[in-house]
Amino acid sequence: MLADELSKREYATQESLLRRAVRAVIDWFTGLFDATAGDAISIWWYALAGVGLVVVLALIVWGLIRLQPGRRVRTAREGGVFDETGVAATDYLSRARRARDAGDFAAAVVDGYRALVAGAIERFVLEDRPGMTAREIATALTGPFPDSDEELQTAAGAFGAVRYGGLGASAADADRVLALEEHLRQTTPRALELT
Repeated sequence: MLADELSKREYATQESLLRRAVRAVIDWFTGLFDATAGDAISIWWYALAGVGLVVVLALIVWGLIRLQPGRRVRTAREGGVFDETGVAATDYLSRARRARDAGDFAAAVVDGYRALVAGAIERFVLEDRPGMTAREIATALTGPFPDSDEELQTAAGAFGAVRYGGLGASAADADRVLALEEHLRQTTPRALELT
């Protein structure tokens, strides 16, 4: 009598559609490896399971590398120098001088450094490679301007601090970058002296 009562439909536990689907897939998959269920499993099922495992592991490794927080920070901190294309060195220099006169020393540092780099590219002293960081450019310009190595590194550091570090700049920082730009513009690069 109790068994009859409990067998009624209102006491039955029903699984959700999602649980039934998951259970069906699991039963099917485990049935593939159940040798007592019939034929022995073929080598192709093992190969398919192996390939699936390799794909899952590759996706996990790719996700760990791609989503590494330190990697995103380094990329943001070390971006390219130029945001715009087709701006001449004289235009950057004019903007830097206007910013310096207006007391916007951070903008003067950024545009002054961009004027320095654009001028070197226009004079064929520096190869135009989009995405080069300020430090990479300073290192590349040390060869043609070996006497300006320290000033180049200082200017690159000031550019990076303002552009990617969110720091301000002083009038002295702006003046140093603008003086370096003028010095390099008036100096014959070492490679050009030899020709």
